Amino acid sequence: MKKVARRFDPQVDDKNWSILFSTHFQQLQSLNAISTLWINGFSKLGIDNSKRPLAEELTLAIQKYTPYTFIQTDENIILEQIDWYTMITNYQMPLTSFVRTPEELDYCDEPDIWHDVMGHVPFLAEQDYSDMYRLLAKTYVAAYRTERQDLLKQLDFIGGMIIELGLISEPGGIKAFGSTFYSSGEVKQAFKKENQIPFTLDALDSGESYDRHSFQGKYYVFDSLEQLVEVIKRIAARL
Repeated sequence: MKKVARRFDPQVDDKNWSILFSTHFQQLQSLNAISTLWINGFSKLGIDNSKRPLAEELTLAIQKYTPYTFIQTDENIILEQIDWYTMITNYQMPLTSFVRTPEELDYCDEPDIWHDVMGHVPFLAEQDYSDMYRLLAKTYVAAYRTERQDLLKQLDFIGGMIIELGLISEPGGIKAFGSTFYSSGEVKQAFKKENQIPFTLDALDSGESYDRHSFQGKYYVFDSLEQLVEVIKRIAARL
């Protein structure tokens, strides 16, 4: 879905990036929401929190750990799932073309580089996560090519309700796993106990999908990255 594009504005983007980082990171810390996976990956990237990182800088940093190349685009566009996952199978990820303002921290109605970098890139620096996500992408591409709509429905659930909006149980408690939480005020909703639901296999057929235009209001908690890998493998085995 292509939107009216905003562009990078060097005069204000670095300032906005710094404000977004300091305010949202404090929010994540106050909720005790930061996952070990995310913080380990983030620490490998050497991101200067005072300014927007460049695609080539992120690529250089991450390739010490996983073979991703980040591609700076000049348009604001939400890729079709098949196009996104095809890029992931090739260890590529696009970065969108603007930084949201501090006033848009809770919700921004366009894809922006703040979400791309904060939500996805640190996870991709972790090998176990990278392997899981590439398995998901390869399984999605295979299901798409064979027109397995039943499996695509389940994979869409994982992509939306887990990869973007999932919670994970860690020794230190429930943590934010979904990429959305690292770039959005929705994390506050996810850490209200009444909004948390244990993940079961039945949820795969619930028909729920990621709604980019509103907060979801309920968030699935799964046990471990290994559990998620096993779920994806079970879907892949049906191809």
